[in-house]
Amino acid sequence: MENKLVEVYETYDPMEASLVRAKLTDEEIFFNVTGDYNISVSMETFNTQLGRIALKRPIKFFVKESDAEIAKVAINTDKSSLLDEDLEY
Repeated sequence: MENKLVEVYETYDPMEASLVRAKLTDEEIFFNVTGDYNISVSMETFNTQLGRIALKRPIKFFVKESDAEIAKVAINTDKSSLLDEDLEY
């Protein structure tokens, strides 16, 4: 039985896309990305007309239909508080 891919997230921000990519990778969820581009190239060309046009392209994340719900939970879970415990200055 074929398990089709469904869109679970869309962003125009390459930094946010990097975070989503990391979260899905941490959860070992297979995903495909469309509209992704190299952020270093984008930052170099940001002030050009072509660069501004390129940044308007959405970055979309697709996962297997069976993984869609867990992927959405993983993407929307903020784990930054996990670092709070050991911070003593």
